Formats: sequence, structure tokens, C-alpha cells
Amino acid sequence: MAPLWQAFEMSNQMLLCNLLFDSRERDLKLHSVACHERLFMDLVTRVLKPDYFLEIGAHEADTALRIARKLPECTSVGFEADPGVHKHFCEEFEQQGVPENFHYRHMAVTDKVGDVEFFMQPKEDPEFLFANNSLKTKPGQEYESIRVEAATIDSLYKPKSEETAVLKLDVEGHHYEVLEGATDFLDNTQAIYAEVEDYKIWEGQKTVFEVYDLLDGAGFVPVTRDVETPGQYNVMFLKKDIAFDRRFRGRIALYFKELSLLNELAGRNVAIYNRPV
Repeated sequence: MAPLWQAFEMSNQMLLCNLLFDSRERDLKLHSVACHERLFMDLVTRVLKPDYFLEIGAHEADTALRIARKLPECTSVGFEADPGVHKHFCEEFEQQGVPENFHYRHMAVTDKVGDVEFFMQPKEDPEFLFANNSLKTKPGQEYESIRVEAATIDSLYKPKSEETAVLKLDVEGHHYEVLEGATDFLDNTQAIYAEVEDYKIWEGQKTVFEVYDLLDGAGFVPVTRDVETPGQYNVMFLKKDIAFDRRFRGRIALYFKELSLLNELAGRNVAIYNRPV
């Protein structure tokens, strides 16, 4: 039997054909991302209410901070490997104040413990903050490298059997390694929201199809996605035993309604040309 993610992939290609086809509709793509993030926040804060929320590749840790404020009983942690980015937002957090259940850690999360090479693009303005420095490199891009502390999720957290967790990953091509380092933690994880690519942007990265297979083996099914670009997007996964729970169905149906409207708007600008057979 084919894994469920193949049906998910095929149905979404049809549902989102106009958004995927027309590369000019940047605003509509951004709307799809905003709608998807709203769905994710709603499910996490109103339905799942996890004991742990981990945002890996957090940058300003906006999602982890919002979760901490809405769920005071949840341990909400943002991980950021870039030292400049981490320092900048630590200073902001000190000025504005953050909840006690929110933590912002300077650390690379991967499939090994120790220290790893982190690649940073050279910049003329020292105050400029890149959002896509990474443990991986892009072909043709110049980098400077530093060593940063690294850990696996399993080495950092060992939830009790009754405790639950949610993950959010935005790790510039490194999502497969993060998940490989969370084998035990995934047993307690109910939902994963991950930025993925279906083609290789980064050297040595795993594509979304390999992530699908990894998470299928761990008991997850993809339920929703958006359209950042035709080949890069965010997917929300749920544990198979809760994916069809009635608490999710209405919310997911509303999200698909929003997506269908955005796709219809994108389709109005799609020209159909006669081509020789």
C-alpha cells in the first residue's frame, strides 16, 4: 500500500495548481502562508495544548514566544544557531520582558552532540541579520564558518509518557537531521510544522519526499501545506491516531476553503495558450 503522503501530495497538486503555476502571485502565496500559520497556532493553543513547544531555527522566536504567552503551562523554547541573531534578540527580550516559560537558546539542533560547523554569509553591515545562515551551504555562495554548540532533541528533552510536544522547524535544509536526532521525542510529539523543499537548495540536503518517508515511519501524516514558492513550502504533520479527530476536521476544512479561494484568484491571471501537439 502506498503511504498516505503520496495521496496528500497528489491532491494538493490539484488543489493548488494555480498558485503553483503562476509565479507572479507573490501576495497570494504570502496569504496562504499567513492562513496556514493561523491554523497551526489555533490547533496548538486551543486543541493540542502541549507540554513542550520547540521552535528550531527560531530567528526571532516569534512563534515560541506567542505560544509561551498563550500557554503558561507549556515549556516553550526557541533554538537559534546564528550567534549574531541570537545576541540581537536576546537584547530585545531583555528590554521587553518575556514569560518565565519561554527560553531562547544559542544552539544548533541536529543529529549529533558536540560542536558543528556553522556557515555564515559575509556581510558589509555588521548590524544586518541574515535569516538563512545554516549548517548547510548553497552552491556558488561564499561563506565564513564558525563552530557552534550542537545537540539532538533527544539529548535535551526526555518527556514523561503522558507529556506531549509540538515541533516547528525552519532550518534551511537541515530538517531531516533534526528529526533523526528526535527519535524518542517524536513518540511524545503530536504535531510538526516544517518548512520543506521538494528540490535540493542546499548541498547534501534531504528533500521533502525523504522527510515524508521518515515521518511516515514515525507515525505521522501530512495534513496541510501552503505555497511559499512552487518548490518550497510549509507542511503540518499530525500523528496518525489524531489526524482525523473531529476537533481538527472543521478547522482544516476552513483552511482548505481559504486555500481554494486564493487558488481561484490566482487562476484568473493564468493564460492558457494553444500549443502544438
